[in-house]
Amino acid sequence: MAWAHDAICFGWCAHTILWEEEMHGFENRGLSVPQGRFTDTGRFGRMFPELRSLKAMVPPPDVLGGAGPDGGPPGPMEGPGGGVDNPRIKAGYTFLGQFIDHDLTLDATSILEQQIDVNATTNFRTPAFELDSLYGRGPGASPALYDRNCPGCLLLSEDGFDLPRNHQGTAIIGDPRNDENRIIGQLHVLFLKLHNRVISDFLSDTGGRSRFEDAQTLVRWHYQWIVLNEFLVRTVGRSAVDAVLASADRGRSCEPYMPVEFSGAAYRFGHSQIRAFYPINAQGGAAIFPTDPTAPPADNDLRGGRPLPEILRIDWSRFFGASATRGKLIDTKLAPQLLKLPNGVVPPDTSAADRSLAVRNLKRGVDLRLPAGQTVANFLALPERLPDSDVWTDVPGGTGLAPLWFYILREAEFLHDGQHLGGVGAHIVAKTFVDILLADKASFLWQDRNWTPTLPGARPGRFTMTDLIKLTLGADAPEMEAEDVDNLPTELPPPPPPAPPQS
Repeated sequence: MAWAHDAICFGWCAHTILWEEEMHGFENRGLSVPQGRFTDTGRFGRMFPELRSLKAMVPPPDVLGGAGPDGGPPGPMEGPGGGVDNPRIKAGYTFLGQFIDHDLTLDATSILEQQIDVNATTNFRTPAFELDSLYGRGPGASPALYDRNCPGCLLLSEDGFDLPRNHQGTAIIGDPRNDENRIIGQLHVLFLKLHNRVISDFLSDTGGRSRFEDAQTLVRWHYQWIVLNEFLVRTVGRSAVDAVLASADRGRSCEPYMPVEFSGAAYRFGHSQIRAFYPINAQGGAAIFPTDPTAPPADNDLRGGRPLPEILRIDWSRFFGASATRGKLIDTKLAPQLLKLPNGVVPPDTSAADRSLAVRNLKRGVDLRLPAGQTVANFLALPERLPDSDVWTDVPGGTGLAPLWFYILREAEFLHDGQHLGGVGAHIVAKTFVDILLADKASFLWQDRNWTPTLPGARPGRFTMTDLIKLTLGADAPEMEAEDVDNLPTELPPPPPPAPPQS
């Protein structure tokens, strides 16, 4: 599954090898073209083109990111399935991060354009927070996504819980990656319903195309508000967001691109947040992946691509709001199932090493010629800095320069007790998000920096995922209490148990 680019695997990841890249729609078209900041060609770019890349690491990727032997000690990045609770980031934000990633990375260029523009040097779909994974190319060009009986409305399933599907069970949505797990699929349904609620209840008496465009703008701006003022603030902290906003230049002329330091490292932090198991509703829950990587999909795991059973219909109060299940801390430990990815997520003939999401991320960083974490930290000279003595803590044989992804996880773990990103990771993620918003002249941040949400919420002028759920589901919404994003709980996790005495 995927978070970053896909920048998040499952949770977030630019899938790194062969078949998976194709599945998640983020292959290498145009990858090596741009080299600098916001160039006018290419889909990818480098935030730090001047910095030397990390060509090798100690220990190597297969050791640092590998799963421990069955019945033996875990690998350096292998953690318990549950992990330690993150008081700041609830479980739903892992999947919101994946939804955001798919929105940024959807390539909506036509097949003909892709054939003409072999290297994607100019003709490519630019990254923007515009919900094209929801809207496709609009009612005219993507009519299958829309309800012919309700002008301007998005198509829903008959029961209103699952994604709309054809007779073979294939989801009819703008981005098929949003059907890769049962939680992201139902989050997509939530946004479908939000648009339909807005178009029916929150617009002036316009009609036709104008009514659809007004609804689309209202939904997009509220979504962008959530991305900037809720998801990003939870992820990097308010001070990091404010610092990037203060230095942002709306007047700068630029073309948006996707920094490989973001897609190949920083935004993959979500992998460490993924739990082995999620409570779904009062009846129970499901595993993210089966413990047996050869097991076929079943109703007790969250792999998607198939109709949603009633037993896995989400109670959103378990994912967002003050009483929701907490996410896992951001640290260097991944759930065991992520180090043994199952068939369907990777091809059946994948080697044991390359079934590890951590190994794939580490190898991908080398393939992308990413700089080491310490190299970026030295270059940025940020006031918040991870001491060198902490970089390789508890990693047998770890020494020297660290891969950027691993370093960013370690920053969160040591600088902020795993509760949010810090230092290099916070800078890359916050700057990428703000730059993308300011490069989009249709975004609220470019058009009206002082705009505040107008849809009803718990606090006037604010809008959170809890508000979105209550507004969208109405009387069917669960009881949920919103959180003040600027006053989130920050209690420290309990200390780890003492190590057993050495014999």
